[in-house]
Amino acid sequence: MYKGTMLYGIVLIMVFAVSFTYAVEEGDIVVYYSFDRLDGKKFVDDSGNGNDAELTGNGKLVDGQFGKAVHLDGGIVQMVPANDFIVPIGENGQITMEAWFYLNAHNAYDGIISIETVDGGCCEFRTMVNPNFNPFWDAAHHADKSLGNFKFELKTWYHYVLVADGKDGKIYVNGEFIGSQPENFTFPKFKEAAIYIGAGENPNVHKVEDAIIDEVVIYSKALTEAEVKASMELGVEGVLAVEAKDKLTTTWGDLKTNF
Repeated sequence: MYKGTMLYGIVLIMVFAVSFTYAVEEGDIVVYYSFDRLDGKKFVDDSGNGNDAELTGNGKLVDGQFGKAVHLDGGIVQMVPANDFIVPIGENGQITMEAWFYLNAHNAYDGIISIETVDGGCCEFRTMVNPNFNPFWDAAHHADKSLGNFKFELKTWYHYVLVADGKDGKIYVNGEFIGSQPENFTFPKFKEAAIYIGAGENPNVHKVEDAIIDEVVIYSKALTEAEVKASMELGVEGVLAVEAKDKLTTTWGDLKTNF
């Protein structure tokens, strides 16, 4: 009986370990701004990692895709000073940058998310909309890439995701794979970085003219297409809740069958 119980426990641990390897976990999320709450000028980092951001310039809370969102009308959201949140991304050599956005105006380049590192020089990670309304991005180095086969439109919500692993940068819009460009670049192990939301390089460059942004998430993992789609449909909190429930249900079901 003792041996059977011990074996049961070992199998339980192994199953949990395997289950947690192939799904999005809270630990994969390095920064998450739901924009559901604005405390004065501060947006709390809902990942729990303490990377709080501040609203500068004109902006306010409005209805978003999941709860509230931030309407930027000349303002931006920035996480400064730089800190070491970027370290897991460099160590894993993977990143996913995710956001919902809605453009009321578009005249040039609109920066959705920008990550600027202290040692990198410029434009290491960013997702943007170029003057032709195409997806435009940089993935770990200032090598601008874009896709001409898709055009964003004004006054429309989009779920916009960059997934990069050094080999290539992939773009997903509204849960669908739009296309990719080769990168062939090993992620440097950056130690410090700052985040600008609603700008594309620094607080004064490639700012959105008039836009709503919601559910900004940065992962130290290259999400799969299925994971991107799940995040779009359920939101970050929904994905984590479903993953936790499914893992428990699958694990106990398998164990009951095998024992």
